[in-house]
Amino acid sequence: MIESAAIRYFREVTEAGSIKQAAATLRIAPSAISRQIQAIEEELSVKLFERNARGMVLTDAGRLVYRYAVDNRSLLDGIRARVQEFETMRRGQIKLATVEGMLSNFLSNFLIELSADYPGIFVSTTVLGSRAVAEIVGRNEVDLGLVFGRAPRRDLIELARMRQSLCLIVAPTHPLATRESCTVKELAGLRVVVPDPSFGIRQEVDRACATAKIRLEICSETNSLAFAQMLAWRTDLATFLPRNTAMPAIEAGRIVAVPLRDPRLEATQVTLVQLASRTISPSCRMVADLLVARMKSARE
Repeated sequence: MIESAAIRYFREVTEAGSIKQAAATLRIAPSAISRQIQAIEEELSVKLFERNARGMVLTDAGRLVYRYAVDNRSLLDGIRARVQEFETMRRGQIKLATVEGMLSNFLSNFLIELSADYPGIFVSTTVLGSRAVAEIVGRNEVDLGLVFGRAPRRDLIELARMRQSLCLIVAPTHPLATRESCTVKELAGLRVVVPDPSFGIRQEVDRACATAKIRLEICSETNSLAFAQMLAWRTDLATFLPRNTAMPAIEAGRIVAVPLRDPRLEATQVTLVQLASRTISPSCRMVADLLVARMKSARE
C-alpha cells in the first residue's frame, strides 16, 4: 500500500533467494519482479545482486538497500498499528459510575462534547453514592468511577482529583442568602435537607459539625441531590452542595451558594478512580485521559 512495489519485490527476492520463488510467493510474473529490481539498480546506479550456484546473493550495496527495506517495513507496521489503535479509540463502550453531584454540570458537559467529537463511543453511566461507586469499581463491574473524597480502597488507583468545596445552598429569600460566607458554628440549629449517610457530602458535613460541636435541625433526608436542591429552592430549608453541582440553578437565579469557611468543607474533592488490576480498552484509556485533562483544567 504505502510501501513501493519495487522495494517490496526486492525484499521478497532477498528473503526467498531467487526471483522464481519470490514470484511464487507474490503470485506475479517473474518478469515483473525483474523489471522492478532493474529500476532500483538504474536509479541508484549500483548492482544489488550477484548470481551464483546458491541463487541470488546481495552485494554490499544490496545489503544497504535491504536494511532500508526492512526498516521501512517495520516503520509502516508501526504506523499501521497506530492507525488501527486510533480507529479503535474512536469506537467502544465505556462503563462509568459516578456520584450524583457530578451529573448536572461537569459530567453532562463532558459527555455532550465527547458525543460530538467521538460519536462511536457509547458511555453507560450509573449514579450511586460515593461508597457504592467505590464498591462497583472494586468489583470490576465498571471501567471508571467518580467518588467524593479520596479513593476509599487500596485496590483503586487515583487518576485525578478535582476540588469541589461544599457551599451552603439556600433560596434567594433565605436569611443567609446575602452572606458572603458562613462558618460551621454559625449554622447551629439551621433547618436543613441533607443527603443520606451513603453520600460523601453527608459524611463530610457530619464530621465538620462534630468538630464544631454544633447540631443541625435535619428536617428531611434524601438519596437525591436534585431533590435536596429543589427543596432548598422552594422552602426555607438549606442544603449542602459543591458550587459546580448547583451551577445551572445558580445561573437561573433559583438558589444561592454561600461559601463555608471551614478547612474540611473547603478541601472536599472528587476523585477519578480505576481498579488497579483492570485492563482497559484504548477507547476507555482515551476517555480517562480526557476526563483527567478536564479535571485538571477545572482546578486551574
